Amino acid sequence: METITPKMGIPHSAEEVQVSAYKLASPIVRALMECEPKLRDAALELFEQLGSGELDQEQAFATTALIAEILFPNADHRGIPGLDLEEAEKLAVMVEPTAGPLIAEMDRQEATFAERLRSQMEKQELTQAELAKKVGIGQPAISMMLNRTCRPQRKTVQRIATALGIDPEELWPTNTKGE
Repeated sequence: METITPKMGIPHSAEEVQVSAYKLASPIVRALMECEPKLRDAALELFEQLGSGELDQEQAFATTALIAEILFPNADHRGIPGLDLEEAEKLAVMVEPTAGPLIAEMDRQEATFAERLRSQMEKQELTQAELAKKVGIGQPAISMMLNRTCRPQRKTVQRIATALGIDPEELWPTNTKGE
């Protein structure tokens, strides 16, 4: 059996490394078992994507963050998982009052994106699952974008546009004033 030079707190045999890995994984498995079935399915799908080796570093990071949010949500004062986007925006304005116009513009662009994405999906007769597969992301991510519970990254907008066969500008507004 190959051993690693022992250091304080570091496993030094293959068996100890394996036991340590299981100990680290056990909270994840427990959280997965405690999830609602829909969330569990979404998390498993995301784990699958993460393990596929097909995601770039940015996509892998975003996927890992989404898994963490599903399994270990940061509940707000009402017990709702994650920090509510509207609450986060209110906090941002309290901390930096000049952020208001920027946040309003981001909200407008996000609403326009969601409307345009929904329209393109209807036009091309694509379901959320079909589009997600074409883009290489999970269906829950498409749902969250359509319901405006998350803002897609520019790279994701580009990938969606490519999957739909359109220019990204047809999805995300590029002007900074109202349309």
